[in-house]
Amino acid sequence: IDAVKDALRAGLQLATEEVPLKINLIAPPIYVISVTLFAEEKGVEAVRAAMDAIKTSIELSKGTFNVKLEPKVVTEREDQKLQEEMEQRERDNARKGRR
Repeated sequence: IDAVKDALRAGLQLATEEVPLKINLIAPPIYVISVTLFAEEKGVEAVRAAMDAIKTSIELSKGTFNVKLEPKVVTEREDQKLQEEMEQRERDNARKGRR
């Protein structure tokens, strides 16, 4: 768990005021990296750089890093759908934890 936290911190270290990266938990071990920018290509590059930093950190800890979906530009509607999915998974995980 500490190795995952360290790896995610390594990705977040690339965030700046101009490039506000966010990393959200969907369900362990699935995370989403996002950034909201008008410069679409810059956003994709920032997410790729964060992914590379996370991958390097995880692999140094002898872990495995898998990409489920390559970085892409999404519309506001797609972003809202992802947000709803993340919230639903969070509720599902909370229910499982109460059992």
